[in-house]
Amino acid sequence: MIAPLDRADGKRTDDELRTILALHAIAISEMAQGLCVLDAEFRIVLFNRRFVEMLGTGGKLCCVGVHASDLFAERGTQSQSYHSPTGEMWNEIEEQLAQGTPFLLHRRFSSQKVVALDFKPTTGQGWLLTCAEPNEQPILEHQSELLRKVIENVSHGLCLFDAQQRVLLLNKQFLEIYGYDHSVVKPGVSLRDIVNHAIASRTYSQPTADSLEDELASVLIQDETTRLSHLTDGRVIETRTLRVGTGGWLTEHKDITSQVQSESALQDRNHLLDAVLDHMSHGLCAFDDQLKLIAVNARYLEMYRLTYEDARPGTPIVELMRGSIARGVHVPGISAEEMLVDFKKRLIDNKEPELHRHLADGRVISVRHQPMVGGGWVGTYEDITERYRAEESITHIARHDALTDLPNRLLFSEKMIKGLARVAAKKDAMAVMCFDLDNFKAVNDSLGHPVGDMLLQELAKRLCVTVGEEDTVARLGGDEFAIIHPTADARDTEKLAQRLISTTSAPFVIEGQEIHSSICIGIALAPDHGTTAEQLMKCADLALYRAKSQGRNSWRFFDPEMDMQLQARRALEVDLHRALTANEFHLTYQPLINLATNNVVGMEALVRWKHPIRGPVPPSEFIPVAEETGLIVPLGEWVLRQACAEARNWPATIRLAVNLSPVQFRNRNLVSVIINALSAARLPPARLELEITEAALMQDEGSVVSILQQLRSLGARITLDNFGTGYSSLSYLRKFPFDRIKIDKSFIVDADSNADSATIVRTIAALGQALGIETTAEGIETLDHLKLVQRAGCTEGQGYLIGAARSAAEALKFIVEHQRVVTAA
Repeated sequence: MIAPLDRADGKRTDDELRTILALHAIAISEMAQGLCVLDAEFRIVLFNRRFVEMLGTGGKLCCVGVHASDLFAERGTQSQSYHSPTGEMWNEIEEQLAQGTPFLLHRRFSSQKVVALDFKPTTGQGWLLTCAEPNEQPILEHQSELLRKVIENVSHGLCLFDAQQRVLLLNKQFLEIYGYDHSVVKPGVSLRDIVNHAIASRTYSQPTADSLEDELASVLIQDETTRLSHLTDGRVIETRTLRVGTGGWLTEHKDITSQVQSESALQDRNHLLDAVLDHMSHGLCAFDDQLKLIAVNARYLEMYRLTYEDARPGTPIVELMRGSIARGVHVPGISAEEMLVDFKKRLIDNKEPELHRHLADGRVISVRHQPMVGGGWVGTYEDITERYRAEESITHIARHDALTDLPNRLLFSEKMIKGLARVAAKKDAMAVMCFDLDNFKAVNDSLGHPVGDMLLQELAKRLCVTVGEEDTVARLGGDEFAIIHPTADARDTEKLAQRLISTTSAPFVIEGQEIHSSICIGIALAPDHGTTAEQLMKCADLALYRAKSQGRNSWRFFDPEMDMQLQARRALEVDLHRALTANEFHLTYQPLINLATNNVVGMEALVRWKHPIRGPVPPSEFIPVAEETGLIVPLGEWVLRQACAEARNWPATIRLAVNLSPVQFRNRNLVSVIINALSAARLPPARLELEITEAALMQDEGSVVSILQQLRSLGARITLDNFGTGYSSLSYLRKFPFDRIKIDKSFIVDADSNADSATIVRTIAALGQALGIETTAEGIETLDHLKLVQRAGCTEGQGYLIGAARSAAEALKFIVEHQRVVTAA
């Protein structure tokens, strides 16, 4: 069965067009029935092999140009059982032809087979004769009808020429494509007639009729060809020509203007891409499906210290590996065969998108291979040494404390999760120990922060030599430390606690000052006191609180009697519920300035709680409780409404920054809440900047990114807060185009005493510039901090040196006064 070729979109694939041409070729040359086309003078213009066989004519008698009378005169017999007049066959046929209507005759020829002769007039005043045995006639009629439908219903133009370049048949699409007059271009006209009509109609852009006719005629002398014609109206027509039978041509015409324009644009882009590749810093090579070299660029050879002699086309990839190994490029001990096995396993079999090769000189090469259509591979090789080191450094810093180089809270949590998994699998036990330095604030106040930092560094060293190899010591922040200790029983943990207290009790000598310090330790055991990291840390904190109540150098295990502290926490939850309805919350605003102009560009909204009995409650106490209980959702909604309403009174150039908790993203109505807050305050969305932390993205990345995209579509700006402290911050910059990143204040504060922190600030600022993302430096407390972030290239700054948090009215006053000072300056 032949699939229908008419399509609603009016387009044809190359396969469909080839099908059309093949269908005509089969109809003329290979169809099971005989076929013969006669012109208006009853001369043969087309016939097929089957026609000759069925009539029993010789090759000399049946040929193009022969008159039909030569074929049928005295060739038939009496009609036998068929009803037909007797006499000469041609006389009878000629009489029927004169009537100009279709007719059917049955005759027995010299082959002794009865043949049905089906004559049908064509639109060109010629005749189409098909021959078949009587039982084949329905098939013949079906194929003929199918052929007619194909010609009339294809979306492209079709035109059939005879051997004398005269039109035999054509469809309306052919006329419409060129705008030809159907009364002029019709069956029987010559190619020259069509050319004259095209010149008169100014269809083509060719200068003369002769040149156009010569060009078109040159197409018709070939068996199969394709040419493009440029029309005066700018359209481009593709003509495909196929020789059919023993003479004549079938031409198919397609308007490919859009395709040519697209290809031209693509070619322009490809030229640009070629120019880029010629100057690319990456190595590039291509291999066939046998992993033999096809092409290579100079950068690849330079990377692996190879020459063009080493990398001739056809060279197996294993030989390239062998050559680079011989030149000492790779780490000693690996063979070319081993590299090849690793290459195939990782890049080809497992389809890893990238692998890193660590070379003997310390370089790191990123290797990516993509399969080519038809087989083979294209490989790119990038020297990522500096980036690798920078990312490795940032990754290390993100998971380690900048002051002591101990694991930070993030890495500590990861190790605790892994330890709990081992506890569950092996039925072992694990201890979590929390402690901090007694009177550390007094050391900072009396001796200064630099001495306090050195004290923490010395403490970290002592802790590391006191614990075992399988233990993990982490600095969670400030003077707060924690230890994960795989243990068999509580007694073993007690011994470690005693050693820790002993080693930290010895005096510290810092800058000539002898400092006496002590610690108290809270201990929680898994699985006895909990099976999750959150449970264990809560229990260890409660145990630490109890240990401190006993005095210095003490330690306590968590026990159920400590539930009183949990009850106090629950009381705080109750107070939070009441505070929401009692209007005990208020907002303060901390300014952000442009570091280049010193102009105020924004205010960050900060929620504060004044408890009627306890007084001001630090956000560090009530925010975690609000998040754990879900109260952060209604509290966050109140913050948004209140902040937008108060920001409405500020100048239109001042942005409002509002922090969103990770828990708020679990609320399906978050986008509606923000829209309603903006609408109620009549605040343009472009003035709202929403700050999120990495924790929000970690909980359900796909859902959070979708919400952020909706917010971005409203016109709001999105900021990634506390950048540099998370494990995956860099990867999130690829997954969502943040408008701004805020460099965590810990890097700014530590920059005075820690060169690494200053380097991180510069690195993040440079990363922001490269990605087109603005950077805000938090924690600017001194002039040195300000100079550091300005030199680093940060775009905005925030901190106590610039301005502390203040009420909405004071914030407006600050904006007005600061702008007045800037204007006056």
